[in-house]
Amino acid sequence: MKAVILLAGGKGVRFNAGYNKLLYEINGKKIYEYSLEAFKDYKIYFVSDDIKPNGVVQVKAGATRFLSVYNALQVVEEDYVLIHDCARYNIKKSVIDKCYTYDLFYVGVKPIDTIRCGNKTLNRDELIIAQTPQGGKTKILKEAYELAYKENKTNFTDDISVVLNYFDIEPKVILGDYDNIKITTKEDLPKEYKIGHSFDVHRLVDNRPLILGGINIPFEKGLLGHSDGDALIHAIAEAILGALVLGDLGKLYPDNDPKTLGIDSKIILKDVFNKMIESGYLINNIDCMIYAEKPKMAPYILDMRKEIASILSIDIALISIKATTYESLGEIGEGKAIAADATILLVKA
Repeated sequence: MKAVILLAGGKGVRFNAGYNKLLYEINGKKIYEYSLEAFKDYKIYFVSDDIKPNGVVQVKAGATRFLSVYNALQVVEEDYVLIHDCARYNIKKSVIDKCYTYDLFYVGVKPIDTIRCGNKTLNRDELIIAQTPQGGKTKILKEAYELAYKENKTNFTDDISVVLNYFDIEPKVILGDYDNIKITTKEDLPKEYKIGHSFDVHRLVDNRPLILGGINIPFEKGLLGHSDGDALIHAIAEAILGALVLGDLGKLYPDNDPKTLGIDSKIILKDVFNKMIESGYLINNIDCMIYAEKPKMAPYILDMRKEIASILSIDIALISIKATTYESLGEIGEGKAIAADATILLVKA
């Protein structure tokens, strides 16, 4: 059976989370779980003191990466073994599949940037950026690590360096993937986005103010609703809720609740905005469309953008509001209703 040592025992000091960084979630999955999935067909020697998944051989973490690997090698029984840092969560199966049958190997990529050492420019064609997995014959790795351990040389930063310090073996370089980055600080995390969309329509009636985008628009009719009927703000608020999978406005503000009768929709949007912040997301941008035959919206769009930007504490440049007619079609086209839709992109803070 194929074997792999998964290293998950680091303290993640530079990540500055106050806990093992591998417990941080990316797209709803903990960082270490990506490596468990990638190596699910392998016998896994899992090195960690605070993460203990099922179906693995649990190994005590060492004070350094070297000591963690050393501890794991004491119990590995297979002839070949891979060693992988769980912080490299984006390792691909197509790369892993190339990693066996070599006495010694490591995954790496060629540098793209120009690299200098002092005043000397290094030849990029001769350089490799080492990644993991690394590994090879278990016997070779065990012997090299044992020699280093006895000499108290425990500060090696990768496995190939340990072996090359004692044996003249040319390692096989397996070209990997530039996406196989190591999560060291929070700046290394991929951007997480969520998209939300909503559409809202309200009937125009007499004896109601026309409030849209948080501003009062002079017109002989206004939008009917349990609240002030602001279809644009409703669409934005519900798009945020949709992106966060928190339901719809009807769930939060049912139209049979007398306490919210006539509520200012700006209050609703601010409430939803606070829920978004609590969920750990920020607004990347918003794109809206107003559907109305009358009145013409163009004179009021800038004020709407300013008002919504103020409520959401974002730059006005992140809010797009457009308006169009319904070409005299349906109730909107007949001037009996106004609708709005909003699409929002959220990004993990």
